[in-house]
Amino acid sequence: MLGKLIKHEWKSTCKVGCLMLLILLVVTFFGWLSWQTPMWQAIGNETAVVNTSIWDIFSIFMMMIYMVMLVGVIYGIMIYLGVHFFKTMYTDQGYLTHTLPVTKHQILGSKILVSGLWYMIIMIAVYVSMILWFLSLASLMIPEGYSLAGAWKEIAPELGIALENFKTELGWDLRSTGIYILVYTLIAPFSGLTILFGSITLGQLFHKARVIMAIVCYIGMSVLLSLFSSVFQSFNFVNVFTDLAEEMAFGKYMNGILGFTMVTSLIMAVILYFVSHYIISKKLNME
Repeated sequence: MLGKLIKHEWKSTCKVGCLMLLILLVVTFFGWLSWQTPMWQAIGNETAVVNTSIWDIFSIFMMMIYMVMLVGVIYGIMIYLGVHFFKTMYTDQGYLTHTLPVTKHQILGSKILVSGLWYMIIMIAVYVSMILWFLSLASLMIPEGYSLAGAWKEIAPELGIALENFKTELGWDLRSTGIYILVYTLIAPFSGLTILFGSITLGQLFHKARVIMAIVCYIGMSVLLSLFSSVFQSFNFVNVFTDLAEEMAFGKYMNGILGFTMVTSLIMAVILYFVSHYIISKKLNME
């Protein structure tokens, strides 16, 4: 039955999820287009003389639109998933959801799994869009006679040396930091949406202001996570940098922050999952 729930949840969110990906594709095209004006095309040509035109001003405007739209897509999918959860759990649609012959764990699990997957897909698509955007700029900065692949072969050894210098002089292994970021990227969509859904569920306890209180609860959880992170950063800074001559200081500090952020998000997500399960099992409040 869990499989059927996941399949139904995927179908019900697929249209909006695919629409977001389509929007992101169009936004990425406009991001690429922003580099195609004479001003940017002349970057790699030392002899070119370019006068600023209306198209160059337009390209800067397009870059701003591109960045705003990337943020809009990320928050847009999150808002949609939150509204979808609210409608299918606590409005008229929720009566059907809660009368299905399944457990509350299966209901919550299917919604968190599918919503987390969509959020992860959108985040990965955003990362790919940004990489393509920067590659478009990099291709313009390459001197004549070089290809992007050829330039990378020239830069790669120097980049490797720079990474080793970071490790030996600052104690910051960027490879391990990259692994932290990768793991967090895979976990964050699920923990973040569990916190969002938990906040929405807590808001249902307030009969006359459900939506407002759901927003207040989510803001409160976000502030609480930020507060924990700030306190940890302060203590971590004092402990790690007590001996400023310690070679591993900076690496310990950065990786410690990443690890703490990941752990606290997971802990809060687990707590809010069980809070949500308790509320929908014992204190369900439908509209």
